[in-house]
Amino acid sequence: MKSRIFGSLTGAAVGFMIGGGTGIVGGIFGAVAGVLVFTAIGAAWGWSAGPDLVRTIQRWRGR
Repeated sequence: MKSRIFGSLTGAAVGFMIGGGTGIVGGIFGAVAGVLVFTAIGAAWGWSAGPDLVRTIQRWRGR
């Protein structure tokens, strides 16, 4: 469960940074919509990919 939460937070942070850049084209309203959409997508991606990512890192560190 910790890995899912960590993955969600990481994915949301990456999505927030990507979404913040979309405001260049759409102005302030585009930035808000971009941040919300990309943060939600990033959090959902992190929820599903978090455990796999943690396992991969643990395997890599164990070598």
